[in-house]
Amino acid sequence: MTAGPLDGVRVVEFGNLIAAPYAGMLLADLGAEVVKVEPPTGDLGRNFGPFIGGESVFFLAANRGKKSLAIDPKSPDGKRWLERLIETGDVVLNNLRHGAMERMGFSEGEVRRLNPMTVYAVVSAFGSDGPYAGRAGIDVIFQAESGMVSITGHPGDPPQKTATTIGDYVAGTNAALTICAALVERHRTGAGRRVDVSLRDGLLAVQSGWWSLYLASDEQPERTGTASPFLTPNQMFRAADGHFALAVVSDRHFAVLCDALSRPDLAERYPTNTDRMAARHELVAELEEILRGDTAEAWVGRLEAAGLPVGRLLDFAGVSSDPQIVHNEMLIDWVHPTAGDIRSVGSPLRVDGASARADTPPPVLGQHSRQVLSDLGASDEEIDRLAADGAVVVT
Repeated sequence: MTAGPLDGVRVVEFGNLIAAPYAGMLLADLGAEVVKVEPPTGDLGRNFGPFIGGESVFFLAANRGKKSLAIDPKSPDGKRWLERLIETGDVVLNNLRHGAMERMGFSEGEVRRLNPMTVYAVVSAFGSDGPYAGRAGIDVIFQAESGMVSITGHPGDPPQKTATTIGDYVAGTNAALTICAALVERHRTGAGRRVDVSLRDGLLAVQSGWWSLYLASDEQPERTGTASPFLTPNQMFRAADGHFALAVVSDRHFAVLCDALSRPDLAERYPTNTDRMAARHELVAELEEILRGDTAEAWVGRLEAAGLPVGRLLDFAGVSSDPQIVHNEMLIDWVHPTAGDIRSVGSPLRVDGASARADTPPPVLGQHSRQVLSDLGASDEEIDRLAADGAVVVT
């Protein structure tokens, strides 16, 4: 996509690791110009292996479509050019440690002094204020302290987290969404807004269904593995040669399932979801015995033909070759300046029937320092002096 809905919007991102960088990447996918401000040592994520051509695959996952300005905000010249950059921006986005932006001289008040129309967006661990404002955090902490670990896995399992760092991606998505809303309002009022997103709050929000169980009963929900706490059968099932997913979401669905299994007696014994939930373990055991009688592929084909929601258990190789994934352009190929040919996950966003995706690969550290500073009015001689003094990295 060459020109997106956010074409003409400049985002100044002070981002580390995933949450703010992912928000910045979503905004870049939608057409914003995202200038990633990095210290001369780079985003911490650049240090996480494995590496391709010297570039971190961790960093490559959350930074496509951006310009890298590697500059020391602690140097007087570096700060002066950052102030000029902020004056030209629409959004200032950060997920740095509590107080870091203030120590650099880029508090909300200072940024508004430079540009009153700025949307000032903060992605924090537990919140920008309150008793935990100064606590450090990372995804496993938020999963542990949001209740997510307490409901993940099977009864009796030791503590388990979701494999992905879901808190970062949820917070990044929430930040991008709220930034877009603030930009729409600014277009109407001419005033900037402060946006605050907490990583832990985001994880509570995505557990709203589970929390509703607790809030209605004051009892800790039990772990259910892959099963739903609201519906049954709705989980992974073992077939003769592997597993597949089956979701029954209505009484009609269950009747269709029983018909496909040639077991109308089950529909008579468990006509409603209330009946099925009351006898969940007995029903699931009976279904598992039936489903072991054929392969996962056969069951998926038969039940899907009957109109039921079913799914294959795919590993990453299986997902990579899935025709719908290919059609949706969810895996994309890049030619990176140093890493060479790379492949990455694409954008889940589509606009006017096309993938909303930034056109450039993730940047090398300082790849755009000269371009950004030159656009701000710096001469080549001044940029060379900044580089010689260690205030800027130019590559």
